[in-house]
Amino acid sequence: MSFFGMLFSGLGSIISSAVDIVSEVVSTVTSIFSSRKIEPKTVYQERNRKQDQIHDLNAEVLRLRERYVDVGYLSDAEKRRLRILNERRQELKSGIDEQRQVIAADTFLQNEALINKVEIDLETTHVLQWNAFADTLGKTCPKCARVMKLQWSRDLEQVRPNDFFWGCTGWYFIDKNIRLCNYRERLTKQDYSLLTDTSAPEFSLTADEFTTIIQDEDTSKLITERMDDLQSDLKSRSEGINIVCCPIHAEPMVLQKKKNGVGLLDQYYLRCKHWKPDNKGCTYIEKLKSGSQLAALLKNKTGNGLL
Repeated sequence: MSFFGMLFSGLGSIISSAVDIVSEVVSTVTSIFSSRKIEPKTVYQERNRKQDQIHDLNAEVLRLRERYVDVGYLSDAEKRRLRILNERRQELKSGIDEQRQVIAADTFLQNEALINKVEIDLETTHVLQWNAFADTLGKTCPKCARVMKLQWSRDLEQVRPNDFFWGCTGWYFIDKNIRLCNYRERLTKQDYSLLTDTSAPEFSLTADEFTTIIQDEDTSKLITERMDDLQSDLKSRSEGINIVCCPIHAEPMVLQKKKNGVGLLDQYYLRCKHWKPDNKGCTYIEKLKSGSQLAALLKNKTGNGLL
């Protein structure tokens, strides 16, 4: 299924785990690190180096794409170059994915004392939404091998456990008005069991209580101010959200705000660094449609969630 045989999220939680005891996971990860002589600090550096490489490669691919859109063709030399670039990008993506899995496992180790098992039910759906924000490493589509993500309908005011599903990210990409993949599957019983950091104040509340709090007008304004400050800060540093990457370009996503959003949960989204209009760039966009996603993002980037 993944590098460790466990379904890590980019936040360091484990989803769909048959392991009940945190110490067993820690022992397994530590053993793998030791047997493969993995030094997490080196992995972070290597991940960053490869993401710099893939950024330059992506930029060249998109220049060729723009040329094709503008003039309607590529020369034979450009086609060969594009094939080489795509092959190299796939190599880099595979390496980055494996390194991100190691980083997620290291995050789990570093937070061992705070991690507990959570069974998802009507009172804890916000815990699953918190983890759905980040990439779930090792979950791929059986139809097309693209990355899959936890999903639910944005129209639901209160999400129930059976409203979640795994959706292929190919759904976000359209060619000639046809989505590249629309595969989805229901969660299994194991998917409702998480080993996750439960220290966040949000998890001391039920899902209903958390929803009520973020719907409060004053609270919503405060969250909006913090999200706006974070977006401005990230933009000034040209920094992305490194716990979630574009499934095509393998680079951290960029936090954006809609100009005409209605309400807190219709304002913020993530887009690929290489997004461009008129089909000249990447079209991947991920909406932040729950308070838990906003809380997870703020916690990861600022050290404090919503509460």
